Amino acid sequence: MEGEDFVGFQVEVDNLLRQLASFTKKKLEVISIVGMPGVGKTTLARKLFNDAYVVSYFYVRAWITCSRVHHKRELLLSILRSVAEITDEVCRMNDCMLAHELYRALKGRRYLIVIDNIWSTEAWDDFKSCFPDDNNGSRIMLTTRLKDVALHAHPDGNPLCLRFLTEEESFDLFRRKVLVTGNDSDNLSSIGQDITRKCRGLPLAIVVIAGLLKNEFEVDSWRQVEMDWWLQVSGSINSLVLGDENHYMDTLSLSYNHLPQHLRPCFLSFGAFRENSDIPVNKLIWSWIAEGFIVQDGTKKSLERVAENYLMDLVRRSLVVVGKKGCNGEIKTCSIHNLLRSLCLRIAKEENFAVDIYKYDKHSRLCRNKRLIIPYECSCYSSEISQSFFMDVSIHQDSSKLIRALDISSIELFVFPCELLQLVQLRYLELRFKAGYLPESISQLRELQTLIMHSKKKMVVPKNMWKMKNLRHLRIKSGGVLVNFPNLEEEPNVLENLQTISLITVSKPCQNILAKTRNLKKLGLCGPLEITQSGDMKCLDLGLLKHLETLKLLYTIPLCKAGRLGDSIKFPESLKSLLMSITFLDWKEDWIFKMIPNLEVLKLKVHAFSGKDWETRPEAFPRLKFLKLEELDIMTWTATRNHFPVLRHLQVYRCSNLMEIPEDFGNIIMLEVIELGGCSDAAANSARHIQKEQEICGNDCLKIVIKPGLTSSQTNQQNARSG
Repeated sequence: MEGEDFVGFQVEVDNLLRQLASFTKKKLEVISIVGMPGVGKTTLARKLFNDAYVVSYFYVRAWITCSRVHHKRELLLSILRSVAEITDEVCRMNDCMLAHELYRALKGRRYLIVIDNIWSTEAWDDFKSCFPDDNNGSRIMLTTRLKDVALHAHPDGNPLCLRFLTEEESFDLFRRKVLVTGNDSDNLSSIGQDITRKCRGLPLAIVVIAGLLKNEFEVDSWRQVEMDWWLQVSGSINSLVLGDENHYMDTLSLSYNHLPQHLRPCFLSFGAFRENSDIPVNKLIWSWIAEGFIVQDGTKKSLERVAENYLMDLVRRSLVVVGKKGCNGEIKTCSIHNLLRSLCLRIAKEENFAVDIYKYDKHSRLCRNKRLIIPYECSCYSSEISQSFFMDVSIHQDSSKLIRALDISSIELFVFPCELLQLVQLRYLELRFKAGYLPESISQLRELQTLIMHSKKKMVVPKNMWKMKNLRHLRIKSGGVLVNFPNLEEEPNVLENLQTISLITVSKPCQNILAKTRNLKKLGLCGPLEITQSGDMKCLDLGLLKHLETLKLLYTIPLCKAGRLGDSIKFPESLKSLLMSITFLDWKEDWIFKMIPNLEVLKLKVHAFSGKDWETRPEAFPRLKFLKLEELDIMTWTATRNHFPVLRHLQVYRCSNLMEIPEDFGNIIMLEVIELGGCSDAAANSARHIQKEQEICGNDCLKIVIKPGLTSSQTNQQNARSG
């Protein structure tokens, strides 16, 4: 992506040019380009630096490139050489004098300084005092892999996080680098498109591969290039790119070598996941904890919170890409570029690093490093699955103590394989059952921290489950859950580490469990809820769960009429996210939201409330940021901006009777998006009217998204994405 072969990023170029040469913003500004190695940060900065208008606009331009271990003196002299004459006297100056000399040389002149590949906040601190602000439009441009460095240099700025190339842009770059006009070949072009798709939009990878093919072309003519050579390149593209030490590995390895020791195993663990996969953040974090990668940092933060910080550090270093986000901004999925994944595998092999997570995948049959002990004659599977599974598994008795994480959820089990009980160090286990009945002996897995179970039918959780002191996360995905509860009255501090239970049946003995799991942060309850003789709906007392942040209430048996809540219901003030479905509450029962002053996310789905009119109570949602209404029979909604003062995102799906969005919502300062799907034309028009009124008032930030044809299946897909 150099010189005449610069491809893509035209919108980014235009925006950056406006920032660089702004007639209205004269104050000195720092503009940053952030991204992973090879994504094109330097090339983009170079294009801007050499732009004809930029050259004419700035009186002085200087470009310096940092190394991981920067040398202040050398960099100061490098800038000075671009702006002033370097004399012997200047060369004899110490660092402080050089900094002062640079300040004097720049004073009163409109300048552009590019600091390429800056690695640390300390490096910026060494330079920042050298740059005078004469209110004349001077600019400093940084390129960095670390978003923290960019924000440190300009805390109020909005650094450009450079995207990957699109498929069209990728092939355009590849074609320019390797194809020659007049020697076109449809077959080779087709293979070339396949190659660029596998490069996943990373410019440096495309250039390296194109260079490899071009070198072959320079030896032979086009007609002599063998198609199977191109196919071979396409089939082994990752290893070829990473195999070129001079062009690629040194660059990528710098990022790894610069990682703190505590982040290295976390980064290498990405090699255990399939290529191009969206990795659920919860599973990733729980597996890190299972592997022992996460240690307490001396604060009161949980291991999960520390792990989240580790992940965000890898994101800021441009080594991990954020995928889907939840409605409150938390990261739901992440991914890693295939080439970085190959780097993980290569370094893991060089350093003899074993990724202990073992995952059987029926599509790729991926078996990671550690070997699983399950006898071939195990009767837990069908014969076909058993044969294909054990063909991939080396059976070694000694290996059982090494496995800490196991995911065989792609296999549907008839019964729990008791052979798994031999995995005495197992900390993470994910299974899928045809009909789920866990044995009481599950409690023999004393080290187990995370248990995830899938089934289309009801599952039974044995009473011994609640004796597993190290259990942190219990997630059950099924048509319903039956739970056997022991008498816990005499057992103090049961499951004090447990943070997640979802989904379990609401029942009277369940109250005993919740009373002993006061550190719970996520809870999912499914119905039916108990109805008193007076017709009040009775829910569990959740007031003791002082750390609860996320709650799901899914009632499974619909009522004939709108219900009432008993006065005894309690919610903890710590609650931030609430989902309700098929609870059939009367809108007059919305007084419960006043009990949850810290609520940020509210999802009312499928007759959570019943009735034609919702008159929102004052001060009920002081901190609500995200509101979702789905499949409700509401017709009129009376509310003002004061009811939702910090609302950012409103979703209304398949509320076909709703006539309009409250008009005053346009005056909510924080509101960014109103999204409607499967609603009436009147509701859609009211949203458009709100947007138009805001544009007249100078507010161009409010976005309206209308999806008039949203069907039930599409809604389910939306739900799967948003949780």
